[in-house]
Amino acid sequence: MKTRGSWLGFAVGGVGFALCAAVLASGGGYFLVVSRLTVALPLAVAGTVAGLVAAGAGRRSTNAVVWLGVVVLAGWGWNFLAQWLRWRSAVWGILLPLAHPTGLDFRDGLYHPALSFSTAASGWPPLTLVLGRPFTLVSFSTGYAIQVCILVALAVVASMLSADLAAKAVCVPDESGQGRTVGATVIALVVGFWLLTSYGFMFEVERGNIDLYALVFSLLSVWLMIRSPRNAWPPAAALAVAIGLKLYPAALLVVLVWRYRLRAVVPAVVTTLVVMLIGGPGNARHSLTALNSLQADPVRLGWLNESAAAVAHQLRGDAGTPSWIVYPLLLAPLALWGVTLLRLFRRDSSDRRIVLAAAACVPVMAVVPTISNDYKLVLSVFPLAVLAAVVATMRREPGMVWIGLFGLLAFAMVFLAASSHVIAPSLETSKYLFQLVVQALLLVVVLLTDGRPARSAPAQAGIGSPTAAGPG
Repeated sequence: MKTRGSWLGFAVGGVGFALCAAVLASGGGYFLVVSRLTVALPLAVAGTVAGLVAAGAGRRSTNAVVWLGVVVLAGWGWNFLAQWLRWRSAVWGILLPLAHPTGLDFRDGLYHPALSFSTAASGWPPLTLVLGRPFTLVSFSTGYAIQVCILVALAVVASMLSADLAAKAVCVPDESGQGRTVGATVIALVVGFWLLTSYGFMFEVERGNIDLYALVFSLLSVWLMIRSPRNAWPPAAALAVAIGLKLYPAALLVVLVWRYRLRAVVPAVVTTLVVMLIGGPGNARHSLTALNSLQADPVRLGWLNESAAAVAHQLRGDAGTPSWIVYPLLLAPLALWGVTLLRLFRRDSSDRRIVLAAAACVPVMAVVPTISNDYKLVLSVFPLAVLAAVVATMRREPGMVWIGLFGLLAFAMVFLAASSHVIAPSLETSKYLFQLVVQALLLVVVLLTDGRPARSAPAQAGIGSPTAAGPG
């Protein structure tokens, strides 16, 4: 289907390619060229693909999610393949801030604390002592190898859950003019490839962190909110586990309470208290004390930390901005989050609105906590999957608005998957701004598509459903 205004996408893509040509012509050395292409190349890819989609390129059955797959593939070619061709085996030192030993977070956050059964040094929640205990049955190196395998499996599960939930957020009936909805399988393939080839996932594996554990239990909680609309205990228990591993999934408590009202209070309080006290009151106290100490350490507030506090700290040091800059940087994501939730909470808690509200919580998890290292970018797989499903099936008029939404989503997918370490880390590579872009896109699609009551889609198949084409 053709969409009016395709010229806008081609124009933006043309500007991007012109900038790329100018950068290549100017020379200046590899890292200078890469630095200057950080914005120009994603702009060229996102604009051109947006123009092709709007112009109706490809068969009628080809939907916008498949075109986003093309964007993801192009992003991988630039973010990883081009670097590997240049640096070969040394590419990991270019893409990642390598630590010694590999698996540093696994050692200091899971393995050693589980050996001593104390969170006094790690600052991680007490449930991580239970998670880390089985790893102590083997050596550190063997345990880390097992952790890597688990992280890969969790990335696949997170992609499938994200796609299954995203398929519930599609516009029903399909308003894109394609006459078909978007299935969970194609979404899973696109976002799964995005996640497994992203800088955030590589960083997560290199450090052996556990954000993917927390993400999977968070997504499971949202899935259970939909599957168990009357019983708040299963989703509350899954969310409590996520909070017990990483505190930031607590943002989803607002969605849990909205879904179940007062019925959510007792399950949420009981399950959260159980996981927070599972290591004893002493370890709960040690976790909070150590966490406060870590957050007060300015060494942790570098450009590879995407939090508002880290961006404010670096701006004060690099540009001499006033200390109060941290407040607008914190208030911006909180305001976008609040407006999005208020807009959704005005209506009943349908399955679609539950998914949209949960997706709106993810960027807040990334930028509001003081310590938010770039491996937390793995969380973005969920809101990106939701945006892909909604943008692909929403009304494409006015055309320029839709092209803008698609183009920004495509740009965000390339940029959020790119390494912040290839060039000297700076505001130019910080992911904070594009977390806000994802939030803004979610707010816009809510405003544009939630004006009518949601109804179920008979043809819509999620992963795990009897009619799904994807793996169960």
